[in-house]
Amino acid sequence: MDWIGKIFRFIFKSFLTTAFIIFVVGAGATCAFLVFQNMFDVSDTIVPSVIGDELNVAQKKLYDAGLNIYVSGEEFDERISRNKIITQDPASGATVKKNRDVYVVVSKGSKVIALDIPDLINKELKEATVIIEEYGLILGRITYTNHFSVPKDVVIAQTPEPGNVNSNSKEVNLLVSKGPY
Repeated sequence: MDWIGKIFRFIFKSFLTTAFIIFVVGAGATCAFLVFQNMFDVSDTIVPSVIGDELNVAQKKLYDAGLNIYVSGEEFDERISRNKIITQDPASGATVKKNRDVYVVVSKGSKVIALDIPDLINKELKEATVIIEEYGLILGRITYTNHFSVPKDVVIAQTPEPGNVNSNSKEVNLLVSKGPY
């Protein structure tokens, strides 16, 4: 009968040990839940509009709303100047959980291109127009003015100046003579 007592004590000790371990783990999980329950309950916030804002202004707006900013890319944009936000996701007005990332694309500004601008001064307007097209440029604004020595329909000045120019536009603006007063 001595061996039955040993088995009974072994089973009893195993049961008590298992029950104690389950109690400790359960008590620890309960305490952890009570301590960290605010981490599991994240409140909502409304995404502010940051399109057109400077990057640092957008960052502050999103931070004040409880959101994070994530720059997902940079693109050239003719309309939006350098370091300003072009797009955002999620869109402004959306309701999201706090601490969420808002993905933004930042403008690199307008794309600067190297152009070879021909000398159009003292050329007739029709000839200047043909030359502009041959160079792959665009005829911009034509302004007329009287000039005492330059004949009618002849180019007096141009912008940009002739030569190699870095510009964000292919337009060439002309000042054309109306002839003498």
